[in-house]
Amino acid sequence: MSRDIELEQKIDAYVKGQLTEEQGRELWEELLKKPEYIELLNTEIGVKSLLSKKEPEKKEERHNFIYTLQNSWKWTAAAAAIALIVVAFNFFTGSSERSLEDLALNNINISENLVSSPVLRSNNTQVSTEDSLLNLGFEAALAGNISKAVSLYDTIIEKYPGEPIATKAYLNKGIIHFNDGDLKEAIASFKNVINQSEGTSFIKEKGYWYLGNAYINTDSLNNAHDAMYQVYSMEGIYEQPAIDILHKLDKELENPEQNYKP
Repeated sequence: MSRDIELEQKIDAYVKGQLTEEQGRELWEELLKKPEYIELLNTEIGVKSLLSKKEPEKKEERHNFIYTLQNSWKWTAAAAAIALIVVAFNFFTGSSERSLEDLALNNINISENLVSSPVLRSNNTQVSTEDSLLNLGFEAALAGNISKAVSLYDTIIEKYPGEPIATKAYLNKGIIHFNDGDLKEAIASFKNVINQSEGTSFIKEKGYWYLGNAYINTDSLNNAHDAMYQVYSMEGIYEQPAIDILHKLDKELENPEQNYKP
């Protein structure tokens, strides 16, 4: 393939944590058009992850390394973003032959989709209380201690109402409840994500995406259609999967055929 130097530079900046959320989203959209670069980003993340976990042999060299456990969560989050791209890219392959039930989520991989604090830290940097709580919840969920994870997310929501960290906690709670089959609680959490998110942020798009899938799993198809239409309207990473589901929902609801344009 011919090299896209500008795209490679953006990948490098993303891995180094130099992109804003909006710039990161734009990068993912570019990668959807050039999926051959996904492997490059995966490789970059893998190398960085290994470096961040490396424990220096000499005490005096510690300040040169980022070695705490929380540090690796930066790369877990980045890898989750790439996994999301792969899902989105492969989602609509053969989607016309798949049923609504096949297209909708029935389980959300927590290791790839739970939100943790993406801040790089050295041993000399003080960790904020809210970031620590979010990462402790992430750790508990990965360890299978779901009740502890939910309790930590509830603490964040109670202590930091209306703040971005609470929105992340609501998203994580919704994912956990979704997987547990408690769709009523999942829907409530995803609605809070949407209500507390600004503009067309990626976390708001995820809130609508998961909400739509939760409604499909409760056979609330009109509500599912409304949520998926919001996803489609945001023109983000889930746009094409939302279009595929909207076509199926229109058929189920006997709506007039729509021409959704990606």
